[in-house]
Amino acid sequence: MDIRLTNTGCNAVIGREKRVMYEKDVKDLHVEEANSIYHVEKSKEKRVPIGISDYREIKKENAYCVDKTKMIEELLQLNDQVTLITRPRRFGKTLNMSMLAEFFDITKDSRELFKDTYIYRTKYVKEMNKWPVIFLSFFDCKGNENIMIGSLIEHLEDLYAKYYPIYKTFDEKELRDKLCQTYEELKKGNNFSNVVFIKNSLNRLIEFLNKEYQKKVILLIDEYDTPFMSAYAGKYYDHVKDILRGLLLKTLKDNSMLYKGVLTGIQRIAKESLFSDLNNLEVCTMQEDKYADMFGFTEEETRALLESHHLKLSEEVKSMYDGYRIGNKEIYNPWSIVKYASSGKLKRYWVNTGGNQIIKDSLKQVSQSFFDDYQELIETGSVEVICDLESNYQEEETDNYLWALLINAGFLTIIEEIQEGDYIVRIVNGETRAALSKMMLSHLKVDEKKINKMLQALTSKDMPRFKELYTEILKERYSYYDLDNEKAHHILLVLLLDKLHEEYEIHSNQETGTGRCDIFLKSRKQKQDIIIELKYLKSESYQKDTTNSLKKEAEKALKQIIEEEYAPDAFKVGIAYHGKHMDMAWK
Repeated sequence: MDIRLTNTGCNAVIGREKRVMYEKDVKDLHVEEANSIYHVEKSKEKRVPIGISDYREIKKENAYCVDKTKMIEELLQLNDQVTLITRPRRFGKTLNMSMLAEFFDITKDSRELFKDTYIYRTKYVKEMNKWPVIFLSFFDCKGNENIMIGSLIEHLEDLYAKYYPIYKTFDEKELRDKLCQTYEELKKGNNFSNVVFIKNSLNRLIEFLNKEYQKKVILLIDEYDTPFMSAYAGKYYDHVKDILRGLLLKTLKDNSMLYKGVLTGIQRIAKESLFSDLNNLEVCTMQEDKYADMFGFTEEETRALLESHHLKLSEEVKSMYDGYRIGNKEIYNPWSIVKYASSGKLKRYWVNTGGNQIIKDSLKQVSQSFFDDYQELIETGSVEVICDLESNYQEEETDNYLWALLINAGFLTIIEEIQEGDYIVRIVNGETRAALSKMMLSHLKVDEKKINKMLQALTSKDMPRFKELYTEILKERYSYYDLDNEKAHHILLVLLLDKLHEEYEIHSNQETGTGRCDIFLKSRKQKQDIIIELKYLKSESYQKDTTNSLKKEAEKALKQIIEEEYAPDAFKVGIAYHGKHMDMAWK
């Protein structure tokens, strides 16, 4: 080995003879060390690839690229024929699937793309460009029924167009005619008369590639669940389920022509129908060690990327973007880290990058106990939940289902598995907390701008303004009966106050002084703490027209804060409610 350090980088010549052996296609090549000549450039000269999910484009552009080629080795070492890997949005799924396609595709020459990667220095480099590959991404198969099906057909049509120059002269007439006919049907677009051709399209193409190259086929489907989610959220799932289910089952079930199948998505869908017959399926959820650090960035990868852009992995950065736990690995959100590296601004980049309609719809179905648990999650940082991480969109929406969805979608992460299906979870980080807060307030049908103004009034001690805006919010709530007791008001106020999370720690029923205060906002930034005590007047005690009952009860709550010495130096607020009516006192 010859290594020379220069003022521009590090040049290394390693095993020239082994490289020659590889280029001659020696089948039993096993490389124990790097087998290439490579130049380590100053990584700070490489831009971060914002919005680029094509592996070839990133490498050709010489953009900064975290090496995830060990995934290729892991895929080849495992015996799983069909693998479903579930990860949140914006976690590098499409880029990794593009990498697999570039590496295996028999129609390409990918040596230049992989010469400086981990996989090039392993024995598995001999598998490069040796397999026929079908690669599909369903990321844009969403919208109304016509748009979704149209997009799906367009992707299949493009796939057929790619191989048309080969199969149009294929020797086997029967298969050639089927392929040409399928292509013609796909070109007709969204025509439900071609349903049979859609269902058989992938399987026929696999059969052709298997015979043409005399090798089994690798099938890669990225974001396979997007059309399912769109159909479910759009209430047209029953119209298209046979097409979607048929397309995948005919391809994946007991297919002797399939070498490897890899699907990515947010979670497993339709457990009782789509995948129930697939005895060759391996599901890798966020809990599995398989591929644990292949999606997202490890702490070392994050630190290296940030340092290459003159940024530090500070505690503030960790608080905002860290917190995911996949298998036994701590993982950072790659989309947010890349955006931060590019801009240098600590902002919430992940929020609203994916559709949350399924979650919003599920919030309409859950019980009051879900919000009780959610309040505990906000106030204590964690909560114990019961859920099945492989639950699916077709099952009855329950509290357990929603907890599983929040975990799979990347809003929550598991910190302890008590037993199967019983987990302690926490909110992942500052980004996801903001996203959750936004969704919860949307569910409560509260104007977010008005909330921001109300909270600003509270923290600046402008209590008349706070009272005015809070009263408006209560009156805008969609159901009187949702606010018919102190607990309901308590939960609503905690959800509103959670937007102050970066400025205050939020505690409920915490022992302070000689008693327990209802809500305690402990400042994180050396501001004055805030104590809030709540009271609720039942109908028999409430006399709206004849006495100032609410005002008296609010003053009673304020007096309780003072007498119990909850926090002598805190700003004190007493609030009394009856339904949507409210009054307050403060000091």
